Amino acid sequence: MNEWGTQPGETSGTGAEVGPKFNNETYLHFNKFIANVTKLFSLCITKSSQNHPLAKLWDIYDEHVPEWLEFERYLIDLDDILRPILEEESFISSFGRTYINIFNGTITVNTVDFSKVDELLALPEINPYNNSLHFKKANNSLRQLENNFAEISFLSKKTHANMVYILTDMEYNNIVLYFFNSSVSNTDFLNAVEPFHPTIFYFDEETPQTIIRPRHDVDNSKREISTKLLDGEGLYNNANGYLCSAGFWAMSRDEPMPLYIITAGHCINQTSHRNDFYYVPWNWDWNTTKSNLTYIGPMIFHNRDQNPDFSVIQVDGEDVFPSFAIRNTDNDQYKEFIITNDAPVSNQGVHICKSGYTSHFSCGFVKGLNGIFIREETYTSGLIVTDLHAERGDSGGPVMSFISPHDLNSVILHGIHVGGGAGLAVANSIEIIFKELEEESSIRRLEDLVLYLGNS
Repeated sequence: MNEWGTQPGETSGTGAEVGPKFNNETYLHFNKFIANVTKLFSLCITKSSQNHPLAKLWDIYDEHVPEWLEFERYLIDLDDILRPILEEESFISSFGRTYINIFNGTITVNTVDFSKVDELLALPEINPYNNSLHFKKANNSLRQLENNFAEISFLSKKTHANMVYILTDMEYNNIVLYFFNSSVSNTDFLNAVEPFHPTIFYFDEETPQTIIRPRHDVDNSKREISTKLLDGEGLYNNANGYLCSAGFWAMSRDEPMPLYIITAGHCINQTSHRNDFYYVPWNWDWNTTKSNLTYIGPMIFHNRDQNPDFSVIQVDGEDVFPSFAIRNTDNDQYKEFIITNDAPVSNQGVHICKSGYTSHFSCGFVKGLNGIFIREETYTSGLIVTDLHAERGDSGGPVMSFISPHDLNSVILHGIHVGGGAGLAVANSIEIIFKELEEESSIRRLEDLVLYLGNS
């Protein structure tokens, strides 16, 4: 039992399956609520009324965020019931996947065969919530999408595709390709995938890595001030001048010390025998400041093939304290967000946010859950694909979402930001990171890392 009532899939005393707490009456109430909020915004809106990131994302007043967040949770719970049903043999060729549309207050169900809609709505676990479903005409069934994605992924390797993101986007009900460098030839790949009719977008460039060259060598020998390092703040690599962002603190189940910071794998210099990282707070002035940077520690693990794209920094510096908070100090009311747990992302169309050194805190929507990025010989898969804003230097920063309408300062961590550009940002999930460490790390104490939540 949680704050939404009975969990999806839980059974009542009669044995009948019970779904989300809300029902069709909730749907009608929320749509009336949306209409009223829209009317209010058309009359008057002030900047001060939108302090919370979700108020800005959804373009609503702060006071309405809890109700919208609660309704999004209802749609997520319902979508979690619906998606496995659509994967069953009787429906997999008749429907595509789903995505959540908070503005319409519905789950959009991509529909190939409308004759199967009544059969779906008649199911006892779906019938009480049929007003929350919007059936949209579609050409590709779930089975076809899965086949097309597998074929296009295979062809991307066979034809040596380069500088491209590949994902299944349910709003387009299609495989979508994002190309980031027009000077790179992908003619063979495009010709090969033409029979699968992917949706294609072209952008000028992918966001490159930020490189900083301080006027003097970094020296931490005279540091005496201890600092709490928040997730989303800057990390400077003295080996190559790269600037990235701290993703999250981690600890071993068996050994409480030392602690570790997870960031993006491409932030390191693979040709250097040692990569030492230093703490860089937001709005650091590289041109005028004479203060020394605070030493954090060395990188002790990374994936050479960047799949997944992450690295582990061992915190040896004595002047940084751990935290399980995410920085948002541009906002006077919500300066920090507290991480309460970690969880996977399972739904398209839901909100998602990140914190990073360069662009700070931003939110957007989930566009895909199985993304692939290819650059030269690097092939990164299993990416969370979003449309949130990110810039160079944000790599490695935490990716999270809000979960409780009763505590708008708490978040659930999903992973770390690892790349993107031109309105597309991708993340590696925390479960993939920890799984990789468990299976591939040669350092025993890294095999059982968990998210640090102040329990060292």
